[in-house]
Amino acid sequence: MALLDHVGIRVTNLDRAISFYSDMFGFEMIDRRMFPGPEKVEAAAMKVGENGLIFLLYNASFTAHTPSVEGRPDHFCLPFEPQEFEGVMARLENAGVLERLKCELMPRTGATGRSPSRYILDPDNHQIEVKIRG
Repeated sequence: MALLDHVGIRVTNLDRAISFYSDMFGFEMIDRRMFPGPEKVEAAAMKVGENGLIFLLYNASFTAHTPSVEGRPDHFCLPFEPQEFEGVMARLENAGVLERLKCELMPRTGATGRSPSRYILDPDNHQIEVKIRG
């Protein structure tokens, strides 16, 4: 059986992205390194749950998405236990993140079942579905 091991996303400011994923979701950075090669990509590995990673990938040539998600269905989903979800939502609201993308909390279906979720945007306008683990 295959598992999803990690997701890599491009960011325009690595320190800002590390702070966002750490402060909003509680993810711990477990590695930071420069990948060899001509492109000079610096990466930070953020621990998600027991076995998952999000690689934040920085290169000076990367540009952020536009904040419009119109016609852009790409996203990834982060499910949290109910109590943890409430804390995440409070942090996102206090940081003004929920105002960036007007999205209602509503039931959506995914690998962990059907449960309430809300879409947000990270600092580079990656769309993230934040969900109660169903």
